[in-house]
Amino acid sequence: MAGRRLRNFRLAVAALALTAGAATAADIDALWDYSQPGLSESRFRDALKSESGDGALELETQIARTFSLRRETPKAHALLDTVQRRINDKTRPPARVRYLLERGRTFQSAGEALKARPLFLEAWQIADKEKLTLLAIDAAHMMGIVQAGDEAQRWNERAMALAMGSNVPRAIRWRGSLANNMGHSERERGNFDAAMKHFQASLTAFQLTRSNAQIRTAKWQIGNVLRLQKRFDEALAMQLLIEVEAAEADEPDGYVFEEIAEIYLVKGDAAKAKPYFAKAAAALSKDSGFAENEGDRLARMLQLAK
Repeated sequence: MAGRRLRNFRLAVAALALTAGAATAADIDALWDYSQPGLSESRFRDALKSESGDGALELETQIARTFSLRRETPKAHALLDTVQRRINDKTRPPARVRYLLERGRTFQSAGEALKARPLFLEAWQIADKEKLTLLAIDAAHMMGIVQAGDEAQRWNERAMALAMGSNVPRAIRWRGSLANNMGHSERERGNFDAAMKHFQASLTAFQLTRSNAQIRTAKWQIGNVLRLQKRFDEALAMQLLIEVEAAEADEPDGYVFEEIAEIYLVKGDAAKAKPYFAKAAAALSKDSGFAENEGDRLARMLQLAK
């Protein structure tokens, strides 16, 4: 499940990716391309040239986030230290919340969830009090990631309530990822029927926002639950469809290869499973986060690929 949690987290942090826009703190999310943190850093640094005060603080927190996404944790903390020293009683709430979120995300990305949790909670409290809807959604969804079980689901529900109650486009785009997170929490607890409903809601939401990569991820989640429900033929059909769609987009997916391999294996067809385990291992070994956190899983793929 740890690998699925990693996939789930990546989906969550990609939820707000937008096209480049004006270099102001008000539309800071528009400068993000989460799949290219280096490019995002360049955008933020360009925007920083015309910003000062709280606007500059907000942009610097996002530069720090590009470091944590690239696993450059010391650089992220060092930059956040400079931001922290400039925060005072006159600092606007958005800058304070963004600092707390990014400090927390830096700890969380480094596997230090216990240090991240109080930061996310404080970010939520400020954003909720100040009616900063988008930042409150972000903080609540991060609380859902660092918590577990019923508590995680309560935070997911808080975030979803805010997203469903807002007509702001960025809030609407959160709905698919939050439904995904809710499905993930139910799957972790073995509630596969409930998980399926949330993943289907996630798919519908992503289809409305026309994000092809996220649509494929939602389908993967549905296929994964089908396998866990022992509906192997349906699961295989779903994953084979995603494989074709990913190939057409020139975005092969190691998680899809792994699922196909696992389904063939449980159906008793090791010969068909073998090449998919090989493709899964080849693709996922290139992911430094997966290789670091899923060593045993990767070793199993390599063994079954022989």
